[in-house]
Parts: sequence; C-alpha cells; structure tokens
Amino acid sequence: MKIVWRLAVGLVATFAAVMPPMRADAQPQPRQDEWWFSAWGIQSDVWPTTTGAGITVAVLDTGVNAELPELSGAVLPGTDTTGHDSDGRKDFDFDFGHGTAMAALIAARGGGPTGYVGIAPSVKVLPVHAAEQPGDRADIEFKGFADGIRYSVDHGAKVINISQGSDSTYISQHCDPDVQAAVSYALQHDVVVVAAAGNLGDGSNPPEMPASCVGVLAVGSIDEHLQPQAGSERQWYVSVAAPGVGGTIGKDGQGYSGWGTSMASALTSGAVALIRARNPGMSARTVVQRLIATARPLGSSKWNDQTGYGAIQITAAMNPQRYPVPSNAPNPVFEAFDKWQASHSAAAARPTPKSSATQTSAKSGHARNGLLIISLTAAGAIIAMVVVGGFVWRRRVNVAGTASTGDRQPHEGTFDIRNK
Repeated sequence: MKIVWRLAVGLVATFAAVMPPMRADAQPQPRQDEWWFSAWGIQSDVWPTTTGAGITVAVLDTGVNAELPELSGAVLPGTDTTGHDSDGRKDFDFDFGHGTAMAALIAARGGGPTGYVGIAPSVKVLPVHAAEQPGDRADIEFKGFADGIRYSVDHGAKVINISQGSDSTYISQHCDPDVQAAVSYALQHDVVVVAAAGNLGDGSNPPEMPASCVGVLAVGSIDEHLQPQAGSERQWYVSVAAPGVGGTIGKDGQGYSGWGTSMASALTSGAVALIRARNPGMSARTVVQRLIATARPLGSSKWNDQTGYGAIQITAAMNPQRYPVPSNAPNPVFEAFDKWQASHSAAAARPTPKSSATQTSAKSGHARNGLLIISLTAAGAIIAMVVVGGFVWRRRVNVAGTASTGDRQPHEGTFDIRNK
C-alpha cells in the first residue's frame, strides 16, 4: 500500500504582488504582508547581528524553483529522492509551488517582481524533492523522506525543514521506523529537525508525522493577534508556535497569501538558522531548549496542545547573555529522544535466545503461515478500499478568493512577540 504525504498547508489565496525590484545596495525591505518582521524585530534587533550567513537549511518538499530572482544565489544543488532526475532545483508541485514558497519564507533576498524577503536572507537552501507527486515511483512511501533527511545531514544542513505531514494514527509509535531512524541520525549529528504540526485541528485532528516523530520540533500556527489558527493540530507533540498567516511566493513568482503550519514551520526553521548563525558553537539541543524556554506562552497554562509552550521569540532565544536559560531547563523534545534512544540501545544489547534448529524451523514455518494469512487479509482489505473509492493522491489545499491588484494591507493591532 502506498502511503501518501500531504502538504501541511491550510488555506491559500492568490494575489498579484506588484512591487519595484530592490536596489542591489539597499537592505532588503519586507513587504507589508510580512507582519512577523516587525513582530519579531527582525530588522531592528536581529539583522544588525546576523542574517544567517554560514548556515544551510534543507527544505524537504516539492523542490524549489531556483530560477526566481528573489531566490538568486540562495539555492544550492540538492537532490531528488522520489525517482525524478532532479537536483532539487525544480518545483514539482502541480499547483502553486509549495517547496518554493517555504524556501522563500526562509531565504528570499528581495528583487524580482515581488521584492519578497525571507527572515534569513543570507542562508543557503538545500532543496530536496521528497514529497510525493504524480509521476513519482510507486514504491517510495516514506523512504523518500528518510533518505532526504540523511542526505541533508551529510551535505551540511544545520536545520531541516519539513512542512509536510502524513496521518500517523495507525503507525507504530506514530512514526515510520525509517523516518525515525533518519531523525535520530540528524540529531546525533547536531542538526535541528523542524516539522509542521498539521492543519486538521478543526476537523478530524489526526496526529501527523514527522511532527509526531521523537526528537522533531513540531510547530503550530498563530495569526497576527497571537491567536492559534483554528486548523492548527491539537496534539501532544506540539512544542512551539509561529506565524502562519501572511504572504509568500510560489514557483511561478506570483504572490500567495495563506496560513497554516507549513508557513509556521518554515519561519521557525529560518529562526533556528538565525540563532545558529549568531551562536555558531550552540548545539542543536541547546537551540531547541532555548526556543522552548524563551517562548511566549499563549493561553492560561504554560503549555497547551495547539501552541505548545508558546510563540517563539527570536531575539531572546538568540541572546544567551541577555536571556540566560539554565542548563537543566526542560527540553521535552530532546528528553523524549533520549528516552527513545536509550530504549532502542537496550533492546539492541539484549542477547537473542538460543533455540534448536528444529525449533527455529518450526517457528519460521509458523511465521510464514501467519504472514500469509495477514497478507491475504490485507490484500482483501486493500481490494475492498479500491473498489469503494480508490487511492487518490491528496494534498490539503483549499483555494479561496480571487486575484487582487496589490499587496495585502497590514492588519491593525498586531502584537509584538519580542522579549524586550
């Protein structure tokens, strides 16, 4: 059975974004719909210190259109783990270009017809086409993402963004073993893995991997009033929240206004890149710990299942001198990973019970018979499902609205999420 990854993006509405190209010698200026720049104090408090130089962020998605002028010089050659002959610098999304949109949120450099700017315009994006699209190999299932994570680690990424999700309800421990092993590989190599929490919180609200995998920093989405998006998943694994409402650009260079945990994950990955660029000696474990410890709680409790420990505050997380965090401060993401790693190491160390050749043969025979029964049962279920409705490649994007003639105006009353 082919298990399909679906995009963790909520609602998307197109608009024609028309802005003059940026001068080469001018500081990139964010557009009006990028309200998080002022909320986070990016230009006033962050960019005077770093714009992300020296950090590579892997974007595991539908690929990235590296030919857009807004991304000129930002996109490295990457790879394709889905069976296409691609180095990641082509967006295979059949619609607006999800991978390109996520890369732009992180690392766009201005210029072009939109002048779009990411929050870390000096980082390098390592594009990995790992999201299943029509025409991909039929046997990749989750292997494309597992291979993509390992490739990203081996090619210098310090942050991995996965704005994707797949229902993990019926997966053991809510994470495919290959993907979990790849996440473990990333953490052991000092790489932060960030994923979207999912956007069905106002519906069936299923747990989604890789956000539900152990060791992943799962991100919920909030609007410009620091209110959680209705669709942002309500799950045990949500750690922090970030803006999920605003604009970005797609593979065609057009502007898109949307919201969801896809955007929140990408912006958080950009934030991690800024923190790591500002603190090159800071470990992935400490970065995650500081993001959680300095987050602004949303709601009546310190943690909730939709926004986690709260809205991330980049200026606080990146400045350990001004905002010290005790070394023993809670770090639930890595604490869960440590427990998982210890349990798997213990299981691997346990000796295998000895048995005679006859017992082994008998057990093998019983196992084969059991597998045959299971296979026949599963085959019957699959046939029944195909007859009823068939397997359809799914992506959670609901198109709404019509093209407009200019930038969306900034909302009044936006909140400041800097820790002053």
